[in-house]
Amino acid sequence: MDVPAPLLWVEHVTFSLLVAIVVRSYVLYGLSGILKDVMKFLRALPGVDSLIRLILAREVQSFMKKVAAPTAASDAGPAKEPVRIPVKGLSSKQLLQDMAELKALETVTEDGKVFAYVYTTEDEHVRTLRKAFDVFNDATGYDEDEKKPSARENVVNQFAHTFLHENALSPMVFPALRKMETEVVSMVADMLHGDSRCSGSLTTGGTESVLMSVKCYRDRARALMPHITEPEIVASVTVHPAFEKAAEYFNLTVRHAPLKDDFTVNLDEFEKLITSNTVMLVASAPQYPHGIVDPVEAIGQMASKRGLPLHIDACFGGFMLPWVEKLGYDVPVFDFRVPGVTSISADVHKYGFGLKGSSVVVYRTSELRRYQIFAYSGWPGGLFGSPGFSGTRPGAYIAASWSALRSLGEEGYLKRAEQLMQTTRIMQDAVRSTPGLAIIGAPTMTAFAVMATADGGIDILALADAMEAKDWHMERQQLPNS
Repeated sequence: MDVPAPLLWVEHVTFSLLVAIVVRSYVLYGLSGILKDVMKFLRALPGVDSLIRLILAREVQSFMKKVAAPTAASDAGPAKEPVRIPVKGLSSKQLLQDMAELKALETVTEDGKVFAYVYTTEDEHVRTLRKAFDVFNDATGYDEDEKKPSARENVVNQFAHTFLHENALSPMVFPALRKMETEVVSMVADMLHGDSRCSGSLTTGGTESVLMSVKCYRDRARALMPHITEPEIVASVTVHPAFEKAAEYFNLTVRHAPLKDDFTVNLDEFEKLITSNTVMLVASAPQYPHGIVDPVEAIGQMASKRGLPLHIDACFGGFMLPWVEKLGYDVPVFDFRVPGVTSISADVHKYGFGLKGSSVVVYRTSELRRYQIFAYSGWPGGLFGSPGFSGTRPGAYIAASWSALRSLGEEGYLKRAEQLMQTTRIMQDAVRSTPGLAIIGAPTMTAFAVMATADGGIDILALADAMEAKDWHMERQQLPNS
């Protein structure tokens, strides 16, 4: 049967166009251009694009499983025994033995078989870098009777040196870093009354932990509440400015609840700020300006009633309040014992006595944490993913955090908490006994703010200047001046 002439013309024109497109792609872009056009054509066929997306989604899920805690139970499965901070700190000898065993798990980059992640060699230059690191490194502990670094601090520094140039960007190349990170997260979750369903990450500090929590809940809202186009956070006016930074970065708005006369957040006003645009609530434990713990239980009820996530900023108090409570001090419940709490941030480099640049963000479930992870499948270099802001993640601070928690143990943390609280009480008593001065509110732990009384005739900021002249470095505050 003869083909009608119009159809023949359509066939010829279509074939000519295809040839022209192929020739143009080859001339402009070479063989890769032709392959790219072929892929575009294939993806346009019914069902092909969906199949590709399914394959890429499985690859992303596989990556997420590799960076998640290997000991964590599934959200629906039975809870497994978590890794806990030891009751008694491990000896230096035991920790150094552990360090050698962990180092043996790592890829030996000096063999020249790793083509990314590490760009250093073991030579005089690297030894100079280690010396510079030591000069400006934090002191994390001293012997009580001698003004010199403790054996514990020396071990922490040795861990940092050993893993100084390793990179947690790849948990497959550096499995020891993955093991240490997941165990630190487990120890912190257990300290905060979480269980093995908790999941989280080490970050570079409290600000990154805060940024990750906001990014997580913004993305959660995008997935579950796509109708929200102007997402909001509700928090006290005393919440850390890191949340303002996160809101600016991720296009959210923070709505601040005012304080009452006792400097605690006004819960009635807090609740009024919760609207259909709210994607997360925030409470502080404690808030930084006055050292007061927000009423987490009450805010947790608000979160549970509305199905909203509640993040606890315990960057300052996360490694102090649990031990202060065990010592018998009155500490409001602020952690995973409150049903509405979905995540907590706590800084290892503060009262965890780790190295600067170490914090932890912990989620109640790995299902929540998955919104934190970034994964990209369209890069010619392969699948790329990271759990936080940083791509490269220095191994030194992960290793130092792991060794700090295991070397101090519960007994070590309790001892330091008791010493710090005794010192705090001495300072507070001195302030209260000084005419014209007062302490703001009822602080819970080691932070407190000093203000002038209305009838004292003292300019508190001028007093801060006088203290600075005597080498006391004071943090000046406002609303009120303190």
